[in-house]
Amino acid sequence: LKRVEEGFFKALKDKKFMRELNEELETFIGINTPIYFSPELTRLAGGEKKVGRIYLKRTDLHTNHSHKPVSAYSCCKLAKYLGFKKILTETGAFQNGRAVASACAALGLDLDIYVGFNDSKKLAINKDISALHGANIIEVHDSTKSLLPAMAAALRAFQSEPSSMYVVGSCAGPHPYPLMVRTFASVIGRITKKQFKNLVGKDPSTIFAVCGGGSNFSAIAYPYYKSKKTSLFAVESSGDGIKTGRHGATIGGGGKMGILLGMQSKVLLDGENVAESYTAASGLDFSSIGPEVAYMESIGAVKFLTTSDLEAKKTFMMMARRHGLICAIEACYVIHAAINEIRKRKNPRENHLIHLCGSGEPNVAQMMEFMKKNK
Repeated sequence: LKRVEEGFFKALKDKKFMRELNEELETFIGINTPIYFSPELTRLAGGEKKVGRIYLKRTDLHTNHSHKPVSAYSCCKLAKYLGFKKILTETGAFQNGRAVASACAALGLDLDIYVGFNDSKKLAINKDISALHGANIIEVHDSTKSLLPAMAAALRAFQSEPSSMYVVGSCAGPHPYPLMVRTFASVIGRITKKQFKNLVGKDPSTIFAVCGGGSNFSAIAYPYYKSKKTSLFAVESSGDGIKTGRHGATIGGGGKMGILLGMQSKVLLDGENVAESYTAASGLDFSSIGPEVAYMESIGAVKFLTTSDLEAKKTFMMMARRHGLICAIEACYVIHAAINEIRKRKNPRENHLIHLCGSGEPNVAQMMEFMKKNK
């Protein structure tokens, strides 16, 4: 960890490394994705004369179709810079696994991906694409067979393989990983800030982003943390409902301070034990949240909202049929919550920005089943 921390700060000061990284993020990842005014979502929320305008940041248009490739490629680039030959990572929705696999293929690094057995069965296309990139995929059968035990397995492997570097998919884990992922991912927010000012002439009134571990939320919201003009909203999965106990809402579900996977943050607890999270979105199936995002919520800089699995699935279908977009199921939680919140604000002078964090192609089989059952 010390080697990674020292190397990270060294790389940030290395002009050659940063110049190459920024060029490759632009040309390989395609980081300059557009901001799109959504007339359909604006109408759905009440219309411009009642709620203002709603925009989407199209992060789904990156190479590998999510926000994950930005920090994944940056961390793998750092690993090569520091002399590591192999990468270890974990994945839930396989967006991180796929992004790291693509980066390792491009940079000539070996890769082991740890994935919970249950998650590995949900998103076959991302798993197959990761394998095509040359990744060695290791299914984890511990505990809940989901993201949390997969991350624990990857960290154990990191501890016993000093020639390999761990790459985390979220702003979580032991220092320096929450800081490192936030720093690399927040280039999305810095670009967004410039784009939105060029498009609208000022910062957005609100920003909405889904929040599991925190990489997606931090990616777009971090450059706005000190802004007094922009309200920040993070959206969690309430699964079957907070009261049922079957959810993935660390903040909305009353998480307490704890230590998990080498970090001190809010954690879902069942007595003294870590509680099992539950959600239809593999990318949100995590019993904790990144420490920086938890802190920002504790001081009132970020407001948390929740969306149920059923509401997210209905939003997926609405976006497909009325908007022409196949969005990642994770993005549908934030779209639903954002529409409800914007309706309440009733301010025609506002401009709202929703982070469309990924493509829903890997969710198609899951959603076809939902469509058949809900005709």
